[in-house]
Amino acid sequence: MPAFSVLPDRGGYGMRITIHTQTDDGTELESARELQRAFTVLHDAFIGTRGGGRFADSPTAIILARETDAPEALTALKQAGIRAFAS
Repeated sequence: MPAFSVLPDRGGYGMRITIHTQTDDGTELESARELQRAFTVLHDAFIGTRGGGRFADSPTAIILARETDAPEALTALKQAGIRAFAS
């Protein structure tokens, strides 16, 4: 699974969005595909990210560049059929 660098912002990190596969028992490949799809959706919605991937034993996640983009990001992901929540 690709992992991307997470760069700190002046005030810390942006909002973390946890991404889930379509099924609760998704494989690493399914997680990687869903993560890539989520990045594409956010990019198309002009929502900046700091990075994403699987962090240690945590679920797959994307770090938004700005915390204030979280509601718009969650809406865009939901409309694309991606299971996600702010964490």
